[in-house]
Amino acid sequence: MQKWNFKPTIYIGKDAFSVLEQLIKQRVFIICDPFLLNTPIFTDVVKRIENCNNVVELYADVSPDPPIEDIVKGVEAINIFKPDVLIAMGGGSAIDLAKGIKYFSERASQQIFSQFIAIPTTSGTGSEVTNISVITDKTNNIKYPLVHNSLTPDVAILNVELVMSAPDTVVSYSGLDVLTHALEALVATNSNSITDALSEKAIGLVFTHLVNSYKNKDYNSREKMHEASTIAGIAFNEAGLGINHAIAHQLGGQFHLVHGLANAILLPHVVTFNAKNKKAQEKYAEVARKIGVSDHYDDDEVAVVHLVNAIQKLMDQLNCATSLSANGVKAADAEQVIDLVAENALRDITTHTNPVAVTKDDIANVYRKIY
Repeated sequence: MQKWNFKPTIYIGKDAFSVLEQLIKQRVFIICDPFLLNTPIFTDVVKRIENCNNVVELYADVSPDPPIEDIVKGVEAINIFKPDVLIAMGGGSAIDLAKGIKYFSERASQQIFSQFIAIPTTSGTGSEVTNISVITDKTNNIKYPLVHNSLTPDVAILNVELVMSAPDTVVSYSGLDVLTHALEALVATNSNSITDALSEKAIGLVFTHLVNSYKNKDYNSREKMHEASTIAGIAFNEAGLGINHAIAHQLGGQFHLVHGLANAILLPHVVTFNAKNKKAQEKYAEVARKIGVSDHYDDDEVAVVHLVNAIQKLMDQLNCATSLSANGVKAADAEQVIDLVAENALRDITTHTNPVAVTKDDIANVYRKIY
């Protein structure tokens, strides 16, 4: 038996910030990316909250791939301010940091939050709708996925205005992150008809809108990619992910690669590997036909090849380097940590729902393909 609790409540549109005006006489702790401070759109958010007799504390000590030390500092700040409402506004790192702070402050000091609100400023992680936070151990260069239902926000606010000025690399890497989420969820062992529908929709949106969003900063395409990120997030939160993310977590920890880039480099190779599973192959083939990269008369094996080629073509259109060496990682350095990467990826929670049961050697072989 599967149970699905539809959370969070999602508000979409340019007027979605009006939801914040429902916060009245609350102590509100806002965790945000530092570059948002003093921007007009962030100032508007804060004003809306302050105008309703709320007390607001801003916390912008956010760094990429939030380390354990940052969570400790955030918990200390929460203990001093004692908020009622927690708001995370920013990219995946800001939301992951907020989740980590929430999780540990609830356990360390019994902090109670009446609401947890997530406002993503990138279109990639889907963190605004998931129960996952990725925390970095900088001492050992390892990323750990923290998974707990209390990490799922109560409210997610999607406003395309927040992503219109996103840099090109953020648009491309985060968009490829969406594609990875959707393709992994599509074939994950916990997938079902509902998650399949969401995954297929997200994949279609990526292939239709990502290049236009990247090259032309098209408003409609940016909006569709923002929605696709959330759709894929809902799908993988229920269906699970796979070794693409398990290995990507290690690439981020070892070589500090941006998460979406790490996922993209691995994606063609992981799709090829997972297509050894007959059911996964059928699903890949079906979605390849649905998005028009394979003809309906192609057999499944050929359709998967077309899908992999389409992913590689998409990466080329987004000027995304397709190997570790192209991103400044020497083959000798990559080989030196292969055992550590394979061992940690094998233990990663996302590996548990990969459609093909893998060994350490399997992971090492996939990893070697991206040198």
